[in-house]
Amino acid sequence: MRHPFQALAAAALLALAACDLVKVERTPRGFYTQRDPARIDQQDAASELRARVRNFADELGRGNRGRAVSALNPTEDVLVMGAAASDGVARIGISGLAQALDSLGIATPAVGRPADLRVQVGLRETTGWFSTPIQLMSVTGAQPPQWVRASGVYTHDRGEWKLVQIHLSRPYLAPDTARADSARADTSKADSARTGSATRRDSARARPLPQPARPPSR
Repeated sequence: MRHPFQALAAAALLALAACDLVKVERTPRGFYTQRDPARIDQQDAASELRARVRNFADELGRGNRGRAVSALNPTEDVLVMGAAASDGVARIGISGLAQALDSLGIATPAVGRPADLRVQVGLRETTGWFSTPIQLMSVTGAQPPQWVRASGVYTHDRGEWKLVQIHLSRPYLAPDTARADSARADTSKADSARTGSATRRDSARARPLPQPARPPSR
């Protein structure tokens, strides 16, 4: 009768031999996550700033000055520029921002809509900025649309995005409304392409017209 230990040892040897015959494949690279965490955080930050500007436009149209200020999440010493009643002098602080909004003279209630909203956030997530014309359409339709130009700078401080500078003004002419609010404009590549196209158009306009040939001198 064979000893049980010898039987177990023989079985183990057979199992090891079978393992040698099995080919172990490497895990394909496609199974690993290829998303860059820094890029993901950058996109999340841009989405947050975009939402703040949209909420600001909505509350501005409703006439809720306090909520409009809170939507931007300004610092205590935010720098406010461009408001009509400031006579070119910058305002400082949350109260200065509230006064600047009052000086714009927006007729409410209205529906606020950011048009061609552009948001940029640095890859290191310390600074962000936005720029947009805001269209304010009368709820009753009795008045033509009102416009406000807004641009601002944010800084990321202790896990929170805070507005540190903002420029507000009323344009003399209505901006181009063909371009709607789109997150696709939140890339420096798109901005560069847009700038390059504008430069080419300007160059074409500035190109001198060909002069007619002079008759040969006799």
